[in-house]
Amino acid sequence: MKSKLSRLDLRLDPEIKTLASRASALVGSKTLSEFVVQAIREKASRTIEEAEVVRLNSEAFAAFQAACESPEPANETLTAAMRRRRMRKQERVNNRGSEQPAPRPDII
Repeated sequence: MKSKLSRLDLRLDPEIKTLASRASALVGSKTLSEFVVQAIREKASRTIEEAEVVRLNSEAFAAFQAACESPEPANETLTAAMRRRRMRKQERVNNRGSEQPAPRPDII
């Protein structure tokens, strides 16, 4: 059984098409479409990796690792946020099965 394919129609400047056709022939692609699909796959993968992967040199990684191993104590803002989260979580537990949720505490 053949898988379904999606169609992508492009309008290209003739110079870009000529450039792509030439490159396609040089790498031995059977068709221009095959070359374009491979180029899109490579560029898309690179773009996603650059957006999602953080690379650190050894000095930056050592600093990151040290910060993870010896974190600073929580400041008042973080402590208040954790307290509000615990309260909301407890409210959800208390309100299960109840029709009216309890009012939420004011958020600073």
